[in-house]
Amino acid sequence: MRYRNVIFDMDGVLIDNSEGIIDCARETVKTLGLKDLSDEEYRLFIGPALMYSLKTYAGASDEESERGYRIYRKLYFERGIDEYRIYDGVEETLAELNAAGVVCTIASGKPVESIKHILDRSGLMKYFARYEGTIKPKKYSDKTAQTIAAIADRPAVMVGDRVFDLRAAACAGIDSIYALYGFCVSGDTDEIKPTFTVKEPRGIADIVLRSGK
Repeated sequence: MRYRNVIFDMDGVLIDNSEGIIDCARETVKTLGLKDLSDEEYRLFIGPALMYSLKTYAGASDEESERGYRIYRKLYFERGIDEYRIYDGVEETLAELNAAGVVCTIASGKPVESIKHILDRSGLMKYFARYEGTIKPKKYSDKTAQTIAAIADRPAVMVGDRVFDLRAAACAGIDSIYALYGFCVSGDTDEIKPTFTVKEPRGIADIVLRSGK
């Protein structure tokens, strides 16, 4: 066994929730009166903190980004939160890791209540020893605190699909697995090279339990 603890990001690693996030982000941008973005630009909203995305990708001011957070949160909890699917192979991978004695945890930029809701509804809660998310709105996309808090044993590895995950793993002093099947963005790995990459969830168990590349 290479790692005793696997820390998972949620969006783009465990679930594909692009439809719900993009739909709510698009309506938020429209309500704020900002210019509409392309589908690819809205995909960039998946991963970072919402206020960061509104400012960085939609050109929102500080006041608009804070108002946008309130608008988005209402939309998301009304309908967007349940618009997702579990990636093929995720549940089998989690079961295999648990059976081998690997502790699985979550470090996400999502609000804690969102993580709990999705884990409860999806049936994935039973695979995780703990989950760490945000308690209050964040203006920046630094996930280091959640990642450190999610470390339940060592050696540990972080599985993520954006540069924010890779950066958090590096700051926490642990290895990383870059999920190519998620919402990866060109240039993400220019800054930080992941320890491993996977093309599908099943590859995670190969790396953790054996000697996958």
